[in-house]
Amino acid sequence: MRNNIEMDLSKEDILKMIVQHLGVFPLTSLGAIREVIRSSLKQRGFIRGVTEHLSAATIPYNRKITEEDIRLINDCIYDLLYSRVITPGINDDNQDLPWIRVSDKEKLKNICI
Repeated sequence: MRNNIEMDLSKEDILKMIVQHLGVFPLTSLGAIREVIRSSLKQRGFIRGVTEHLSAATIPYNRKITEEDIRLINDCIYDLLYSRVITPGINDDNQDLPWIRVSDKEKLKNICI
């Protein structure tokens, strides 16, 4: 859980980001999708350099994406796979995961309406 000044992402928030990415890039990879969400979190200030003061020591570190967000991203990706909105593979050289393509543009348009 994030600290009290930050808001948790919902599964719907993540799904919207994925759908927006797929609308622009219907041939993509799972890594690209995860990076889009990671970048969005950085822009929102959820992932950033943090300085923590413990006793007399100051410890700088980079806050990372939470385990909860990673699980939600994976849930959304698998939901899209199971509902056949996306399909593994983009071409003859990249036929399997992590490469994906939008297989049903109509279903994609109807998500998050």
